[in-house]
Amino acid sequence: MTLSILNGFLIFSIIQAFLFAGLFSSKKCRTSADMIMVSWLLLFSLHSFLILVNLNNENLQLFQIIPVNLTLLYGPVLLIYVNELRSKSNYKKRFLMWHFAPFFVYLSLTFLFFDSQLFQKILSLSGAFSGLLYCIITLLTLKEHKNQIINLFSNTKGISLNWIKKLVNGVVIIWVVVFILVILKKIVRTEITMSWFFGAIPIFISYIGYHGFKQQVIFQFVHNEGNGNNQTEIENQLINQEQTRPNNLSYEKSSLKEKDMELIFKLLENVMQNEKLFLQASLSLQQLSENVKTPQHHITQTLNIYKRQSFYDYVNAYRVEAFINKLQNGDAENYSLLGIAFDCGFNSKSSFNRVFKNITGKSPSEFKKMQDLK
Repeated sequence: MTLSILNGFLIFSIIQAFLFAGLFSSKKCRTSADMIMVSWLLLFSLHSFLILVNLNNENLQLFQIIPVNLTLLYGPVLLIYVNELRSKSNYKKRFLMWHFAPFFVYLSLTFLFFDSQLFQKILSLSGAFSGLLYCIITLLTLKEHKNQIINLFSNTKGISLNWIKKLVNGVVIIWVVVFILVILKKIVRTEITMSWFFGAIPIFISYIGYHGFKQQVIFQFVHNEGNGNNQTEIENQLINQEQTRPNNLSYEKSSLKEKDMELIFKLLENVMQNEKLFLQASLSLQQLSENVKTPQHHITQTLNIYKRQSFYDYVNAYRVEAFINKLQNGDAENYSLLGIAFDCGFNSKSSFNRVFKNITGKSPSEFKKMQDLK
């Protein structure tokens, strides 16, 4: 790849990052998460600019090292962005500076040892290690988030953060490749070009810019899309991990007995079958709790322990059953499969297909064909 092409990729990345940062900054309902995304995009822009300077001015040795320092910022900013979307950052703000401490320490040392080969090796390895470490931490955070929302909401569209998981998985692959290349270059002294990486930067920025612009803070999304419940109450549901985590250990001190769970489950079955709450696409644990006049954590414990199900699985099993009943009653002759699914409480095609196949072992279209052959 020629120098002019590399320069073109970098200049395009700088402009692209600035444009997305401008879009985020101009949002009418701008949130703190949006401003963190702006910082992330500007970080990409600065990094690309410094690399551009290095490519065209090889004698600026200090400028060649500073971009490596910036790799220590990507992981912390990503993790803080995810936690901000989940409204999980407020009680941890006193710890934020510790995430950025390695960057400031290495940056200070860079001005003292920028001509040291040993320091450059340590810095490069530290940057690669930091990236991988924060990717792992972010994936664990997203896993925790998934475990929470499936016990609180019957639909996870807009709140699952799956796009960030895909992003992090892609970053892990990139970091692994970069880590290997750093080892080969700094230790084995084998030179392997990384020009391919510059071509991936615009794709990366486009992905996070597009999905990040659509993403709302989780509690704000639920407040806007739900039935008008108080946002603070919804926030308290997610923050109270001990009540929602599907882990038997969290229920060891619970006073709820098996006969109590049996009674609660009968109440749930009664209200779901008679009032058909599952048809509400925005049905949440809070709404069900208010309907059956039972504490949310008791419902969660009953489903997790007594039925070994999450709230999400419990409600969607009813939706699948309703879909099958409509299919057998001939509704597919007048409506599309997706239209029937929406009538049954689903709110996205992907979640409907996934849930249906998990329960029946077949896709909706395959299941319909089987019904047609009977």
